[in-house]
Amino acid sequence: MLQIQIGAERAADPDDRLMRTTLGWRRGMSEDEAWEAGRGIWKFNADRALSQDEVQIINTEGMVLAVARIIGISKHGDRYALEGELLRDDPRVGRPTGSPHLSRNPVTYI
Repeated sequence: MLQIQIGAERAADPDDRLMRTTLGWRRGMSEDEAWEAGRGIWKFNADRALSQDEVQIINTEGMVLAVARIIGISKHGDRYALEGELLRDDPRVGRPTGSPHLSRNPVTYI
């Protein structure tokens, strides 16, 4: 599994390649919003990411915000964004992750 940890919500750059206006998480955000905030744009090993079945988007407190099935990636310069199918209402959402994020990097492989 791939795990992406996102920090507090902040404004996105005006030229955000995914056309987002904000990045990060805030209390009360939907799974769809968490998925859009967390799916990219990151530096990661594309082959390794594609070998994973799922991605968890978590916050810095270790709470699962969204879970998606990875179906591909899109390239944005030297970085990537995940393409996937959001697993809405997954029972892990809203609970602490069973796999604590031990990396200093936002993207880790579990």
